[in-house]
Amino acid sequence: MIRVSAAAQSLIVLMFLLVPQAFANEMATPAPAPDTTVVATGGGDGQSITLQEAVKESLLRRPTLKAAEQSVLLSKAQIGASRSGYLPTLQASYSDTVGNSIFGFFLIPGYEYANYNLLTVALTQTVWDFGRVHSQMRQSRHQLGAAEAVRRREAQTVIRDVETAYYNLLKAQHRVLSSRQSVVDAASHLAEARARLSAGVGLRLDVTQAKVNLESARLDLIHEETLRRKAQVDLGRAIGFRHKRPFVAVSPGEPERIPSFPDGSALDRLIAAHPEIQADNESVRQKKAALDSAKDQNYPSITGNAQYYLAQISVPLFGSPTQPFSTVNVGGVLNIPIFSGGLATSQIHEARADMRRTMHQAEDDRLRILASIRDSALDVQEDEERLRESETALENAEENDRQVEAAYRAGTAHSVDAIDAETALRRARVDVDSARFDLMSAVVAYRFALGTLTSPSAP
Repeated sequence: MIRVSAAAQSLIVLMFLLVPQAFANEMATPAPAPDTTVVATGGGDGQSITLQEAVKESLLRRPTLKAAEQSVLLSKAQIGASRSGYLPTLQASYSDTVGNSIFGFFLIPGYEYANYNLLTVALTQTVWDFGRVHSQMRQSRHQLGAAEAVRRREAQTVIRDVETAYYNLLKAQHRVLSSRQSVVDAASHLAEARARLSAGVGLRLDVTQAKVNLESARLDLIHEETLRRKAQVDLGRAIGFRHKRPFVAVSPGEPERIPSFPDGSALDRLIAAHPEIQADNESVRQKKAALDSAKDQNYPSITGNAQYYLAQISVPLFGSPTQPFSTVNVGGVLNIPIFSGGLATSQIHEARADMRRTMHQAEDDRLRILASIRDSALDVQEDEERLRESETALENAEENDRQVEAAYRAGTAHSVDAIDAETALRRARVDVDSARFDLMSAVVAYRFALGTLTSPSAP
């Protein structure tokens, strides 16, 4: 009886030693790295698109950019309308009057009503208006400058929206890959727990905990898949598509270089070249020109004119038509404003208040842009540090997971320890992916704040 018990104990010990060794041989083979081609192809569930293609397509499709371009065309047309004040106007009119008089026919013996034909050609030229047309030209010119600056800023806004949505989609795709790998790890852990239970060296509790861990990983995968689909919708909207097959972002080649924080004269030059600041400066100049135009209404103006008349009076009922006659008049008009009921004074006050409001708004925009640059720089610095720490945490989590797995298979660790190690590893992978693409988005926001954001160049 003692020999049988000893033999049974030896058999159990032998199984305990052989089974972990088999699993150790499996663990000795390194797990394949995540297939990054899935990120590029999306597993066939979308159309692959590069960052350069997405930005190029958005610059052709976004309605806000098209509206900004139409504003530029509108300002150019207004310049032409203002310039017309320097040029003469030429008008022609023709009138033909036909009729008779009942009272004249019965009361005046021999009365004859004559038909009247008149052709008039008038030429008018402003000789001097004390700068009114010049002020209108200045307004139109500065309005065009502001519209062009707004269009450049709108293009940067479109690029920022598309690049941010693109990096968010990349982040979502990598999180899906991490979740899929977590499902694979959880399924492997469940198979190992069942094998240990079948060999008599494991606990049913370990199998139950492995099942719970697997279901949790599957739920995370479902959640990440939903976030990925939402990110695809956001990218399509940012590009300008209403109905389009979902896009799959392709991982960029080299990470974008992080610009250094400008200071002193470099910051002043960036602020001076910032599209919003340029638009504000042009708006202030436009309001100053509008104030000058309002003041010019108090000054007289001189207008020259020349008219040519061609007339003919005919008697169609009682005689033959008379010969036509013509005349030419040349003269000038001096307009002196005396009293307009306070209209000109009110317009001057209105223009001055509008100019001061624009100046204060421009100063507030400058302060906002400076604060945005500093905030964006701090965000980039934070994301850089978070990426470094998350990469270190991932290395520690991978080492911890390997050690706990080895200990669990050797029987010196519990199942809950292995599950906790897998959960920590899964979270570390997600944290690295999130930090990497959050840093890319932060760099885009920083360059947008600086006003230097441009279309990405093709690799």
